[in-house]
Amino acid sequence: MPNTYPLITREPEDPLAFLTQPVEQLGLPAGPVSARQFIKHVKRVATALPPAKHAINLCENRYLFLVGFCAAIVQRMTTLLPPNPNIATQEQLNQEYDGCFILHDGKDISTQLPAFNLMSVKPDSAEAGDEPVPAIEDGFLACISFTSGSTGKSKPNHKYWRTLHRSSLINYTFMIPDCNTTLYQLATMPAQHMWGLETSALLPLFSKVCMSDAKPLFPQDILDIFSALPAPKQLVSTPVHLRALCADMSGALAAHSVLCATSPLTVELAQEVEQKFNAPLREVYGCSEVGSMAVRRTAQEKAWLKFAGIHFAQQGDSTLASAEHLPETIALQDFIKFHEHNRFVLCGRATDLVKIAGKRGSLFDINQTLLTFKGLEDGIVIHPASGDRVTRLVAIVALKPGVEKTALMRFLQAKLDSAFVPRPVYVVEALPREPNGKLLRKNIDALHASLKKKPR
Repeated sequence: MPNTYPLITREPEDPLAFLTQPVEQLGLPAGPVSARQFIKHVKRVATALPPAKHAINLCENRYLFLVGFCAAIVQRMTTLLPPNPNIATQEQLNQEYDGCFILHDGKDISTQLPAFNLMSVKPDSAEAGDEPVPAIEDGFLACISFTSGSTGKSKPNHKYWRTLHRSSLINYTFMIPDCNTTLYQLATMPAQHMWGLETSALLPLFSKVCMSDAKPLFPQDILDIFSALPAPKQLVSTPVHLRALCADMSGALAAHSVLCATSPLTVELAQEVEQKFNAPLREVYGCSEVGSMAVRRTAQEKAWLKFAGIHFAQQGDSTLASAEHLPETIALQDFIKFHEHNRFVLCGRATDLVKIAGKRGSLFDINQTLLTFKGLEDGIVIHPASGDRVTRLVAIVALKPGVEKTALMRFLQAKLDSAFVPRPVYVVEALPREPNGKLLRKNIDALHASLKKKPR
């Protein structure tokens, strides 16, 4: 008999989701949804799903995403988590994987694929009686996530049920070590992204976390929804969203904690977030292939604390990550310097080192310096491929209203070696970030190519 893990380990009355507004088509009122109600909803949807092998989950509502995700698992369908919701991506997945259909909640979908709208199945309104919790084989391929494509083409990552179950328990232990009651959580990134899946979807299945169904984008929407959640509450976000939030906040908010990942976070921003939310900010280190691996209090410490169950090994210049719940050993892209007591520091990436005018520098460090400029809305320094004999770094930035490019240039000249001061610096209204906060290399290259054609 194969080993199994339950679909959910919450008590029947535990609040699993908090609906920020009614879902009128389904007869769901605003407020908490219990684990009992969730299981009933999942089973009703599962019986209505069409026979298929792969479900492309495009649900925007985070609660309905989790209902569809679990219903597909119950029916032994593997969920595909697209790196973006574009119709072209939907059709590409359909070409690469057999037996696909789209699982959605009313958003734009391809007309070339079969689809199932979760709004078409009303949940069971009866409160009485507990539903047996389905047991899922530990070797079942629950989902395939995809790398963001920030450094190249997006790649698939197979996530088996044992991986999701075990990693969620480890994540809770290290991400939320100081809350013994239900923690209400708002996330700003899509559940289809690995950081969003781990925190906003999987944690509520196995831990004392109640997810908000919302996926707000604009700062004021995030602040309004977060303020309306019951306490204690936690914000899960990215440096890009947190920088915009802090710029928009006129007063402080009371949070239990803040989690942050997906791109570099400066010490200055971490300290500002802690001050404005009156709570500790924990930055999480991870990658799509492995998931979350370590955490640190960025406002106070440089070294990361490695999660129990994750093992690192050095092989030449590479660091290998492994765990019992992972199907294979993964070579990390980061250089890691090990300390005692499961601590380590990141020392850049193999692709991060640049050589200009005979000097070596780190793009990571240069970008960290750029992000500390107070007049910056967003920005990145890149080292474009060039056939020229003299190579230069290039900066693409969005500045706060009233801030001049000359002020940024003076700042960079004072902080960086002259060889690493970006030339030119392009000022744009906004950078082409994905909903998860990532900058895809292809989008930056395309933007850079268009900017080179314009007068500076």
